[in-house]
Amino acid sequence: MASEARKFKVGLFVIGAIAIGVGAAIWLGASRYFADEVTMVTYFSESVQGLDPGSDVKFRGVPAGRVEAIGIAPDRQLIEVTMSIKSDVADVMRGDDTLRAQLELAGITGLRYVEVDHHSGDALRKSPPLDFTPPYELIPSTPSSFAAIEEALEEIYDNVMAVDFGGISDDIRTTLQAADQVLRDDRLQRILTSLADLSESASRVTQNVERITEGVDLEPTLAELRRIATEARVFLSQLSDEEIGKHLRGTLDEFGGAARSTQQLLFTLQGAIDRLDRSLGNLETLTDDVSRQPSRLIFSDPPPPRRRGEGAEP
Repeated sequence: MASEARKFKVGLFVIGAIAIGVGAAIWLGASRYFADEVTMVTYFSESVQGLDPGSDVKFRGVPAGRVEAIGIAPDRQLIEVTMSIKSDVADVMRGDDTLRAQLELAGITGLRYVEVDHHSGDALRKSPPLDFTPPYELIPSTPSSFAAIEEALEEIYDNVMAVDFGGISDDIRTTLQAADQVLRDDRLQRILTSLADLSESASRVTQNVERITEGVDLEPTLAELRRIATEARVFLSQLSDEEIGKHLRGTLDEFGGAARSTQQLLFTLQGAIDRLDRSLGNLETLTDDVSRQPSRLIFSDPPPPRRRGEGAEP
């Protein structure tokens, strides 16, 4: 009788536990079904290793929903991630073109979650293009931080591998050989010797100048030069003065008029000298004629001499 009562209690306990479990499952399922959430989707062009259904979805670090499903996109290239987002968070995210979904690590376990945040610059342009229509509201994605680092490392590697190290090595070897030839050239040694001699000569000249100027007081000369420079500046400033400039221009005009009058007088004197010279020439000619034939001073020219036989009576 006691064993049957014990069995009855155990049976009630098991039935109660099963009923509680079924009720909890129904309540959880119903709560998720009736929850105020919006289904959204994003597409990644990288591996989503570590992201599983049920993983968190966060908006700028704030829990915003969960991952519902992960699959292959219709183009068979991208990874489709379907998410359930709280309605109030979805209202904030709608219409914001700077939002991008990005994969992030959840600690050091290797698990990942989806982070939705504002981005700018290249992150906005790196969203994979779609050639199909998404089944739900779309949140564009951008490569994760690790993908960006990997891409940058690949670009650095490609740039390093593109460097012609062999050609650079050959150029360096050729340059070193040319430098060695130049350093071994005797002309370089002569040039260096000449430079040393020139430096020594310059040092001797400097010492001689120091000995010559030793004990010489240059301050009076410098003071006189400064005084002359000051007077020159004052004189130039006075010349630039308007009244003095007018007076100077008037003086120059008067000097120009006097120069022109002098030039005219010189032209007149030159004409008188020319006429006097001609008169002296005529007087000299007359004097010569009188000295040869004095009668010409009173009479006219003498008759021509008669020839022999002319004028005789028959």
